[in-house]
Amino acid sequence: MIPARKFFHHPLFWVPSLYLAMGIPFNVINGTASTMFKSLGISDAQNTVALGNIILMWSLKPFWAAFLDMYRTKRFFVLSMELVSALLFVGVAMSLPLDNYFKVCISLLWVASFASATQDICGDGIYLTSLSKPKQASLAGVQGMAWNLGKVLATGLFISSMEDLSKVYNWSVQTMWMNVWFTCAGVMAFFFIYHIFILPTGSTSDRPESTKKVVAEFLLTAETFFHKRAFWGMIAFVFLYRMGEGLILSEGKLFLQSSIESGGLGLSAGQVAHIDAVFGTVASIVGGILGGLFLGKLGLKKSLWILGLCLNVPHFTFVYLSQQGAWHHGLDFATIATLVSIEKFGYGFGFIGNMVYMMQQFAPGRFTMTHYAFATSLMNLVLVPTTMISGPLAEWLGFSTFFFVVMFASVPSVWAAWKAPFPLEEKDDGAADDGHIVITPDDPTRLSDGEKVVQKIAGVASIYAMLHILTILIVDAWALGRMQGHSEGVAWFPLMVLGASAALKLFLSFNTFRHATRAALASAAAPGNAYLANAGGAKKATWICIAIDVLLLAVALKLGT
Repeated sequence: MIPARKFFHHPLFWVPSLYLAMGIPFNVINGTASTMFKSLGISDAQNTVALGNIILMWSLKPFWAAFLDMYRTKRFFVLSMELVSALLFVGVAMSLPLDNYFKVCISLLWVASFASATQDICGDGIYLTSLSKPKQASLAGVQGMAWNLGKVLATGLFISSMEDLSKVYNWSVQTMWMNVWFTCAGVMAFFFIYHIFILPTGSTSDRPESTKKVVAEFLLTAETFFHKRAFWGMIAFVFLYRMGEGLILSEGKLFLQSSIESGGLGLSAGQVAHIDAVFGTVASIVGGILGGLFLGKLGLKKSLWILGLCLNVPHFTFVYLSQQGAWHHGLDFATIATLVSIEKFGYGFGFIGNMVYMMQQFAPGRFTMTHYAFATSLMNLVLVPTTMISGPLAEWLGFSTFFFVVMFASVPSVWAAWKAPFPLEEKDDGAADDGHIVITPDDPTRLSDGEKVVQKIAGVASIYAMLHILTILIVDAWALGRMQGHSEGVAWFPLMVLGASAALKLFLSFNTFRHATRAALASAAAPGNAYLANAGGAKKATWICIAIDVLLLAVALKLGT
């Protein structure tokens, strides 16, 4: 007979609840909030700019992940973040009657995003360190299903059920949304209490000894991330593959919810939630399963460009919907749900190519898990500017023109999939040592002395170029977001931030070109060096960034003065 304590600590009692509790806050912040703000009269521009910034938090996870194990257990942080999320959701609900509720809500959601990202880090850590690899594999489907159920609840059932209750009890829109957030808070509080008794601790055997050691290990793994051959070709794929999706991610739902008079489809918040969270989730899951089977049958290299087409071509459904909206033609709910589901199916089918490419081509090496985390963080980081700009762009162009722009923005995505490099296609690449360390052709043990020198110098040039890109994506995007809607006087603070950013980018550009030149000189002693292309890629990326810098400066001067 199995002891009761051991029985209730079976993974099936905590894996589904853990990932359900991880899926709810992520989707509440990135889905429920935008639907609420739309219902309460916040413009699409304000909506996407404010919430697009918050996506940053999940992209920056690697910068504090290693520090968490220094102090307490993974279980402690998961429980703490679940409780913090519940309290913050109550705070959002209580702030809605305030005159400045939008600013208060955004501030609370920033903190909630940090809590959610931290919960993700430690929740994944418990899963990986408490279960054997066979057990992890057998529960992967349960894990994914539970997370997606979190989306169904957070962005679907909670909203639609409260909308139905509001009709029965004649609640105001504000009261209805307060109850949505109270419900989310109650669910997170329940998981906090439940996990006190059920959740395992997770491994603490690799507890870092000091902050200095954590920083040193982080810098080493970050440096080797830039030592991969064809680095900039792979980065171009990661950055471009989801460009069209980034534009449609938030604005697609806001378009469905916009009034017919403004060119939208006039759906209620509950109807949009039902389409996105239920039909859309099912369609994307089915698409993901079929995409995985297709990829497994054809192979990544042959199928990637097809997956890219499948990810982007279905955006045309929104072109059709927006044309109907432009003519103020009403569409029945079933037609809208069907067309949106087709787009979500294409997303699920094509997105699998992105993840597998990063797993098989970008991540392998001595720091596979960390490099995969870096790659996924960069992938998500690109969604920040595209999500932020989608609202202002849709308001400026109108929905019917905006979704045509989305289709054109999808062209680079397909091109990136067609041209994506495959540096690890040799049979001996990715051979494992003891099942942990992956030895690739970029490993120092497989390079000549001349190759090592060029690899290191080109890596430094790439680091400077990447810092230039990150400055644009993080600092410049934030400053331009602050200027959105500015109407009185001069926006001195954002302009000063952009000025400091420009000075930093000049420094980074100078050092990129300097180290790229050094790499070219060093490669003279090692003809055919595979890493010289990385130095050239760093230069090209910097020239593109400089052109973007000039454009952003012109936009900033127009917005801020």
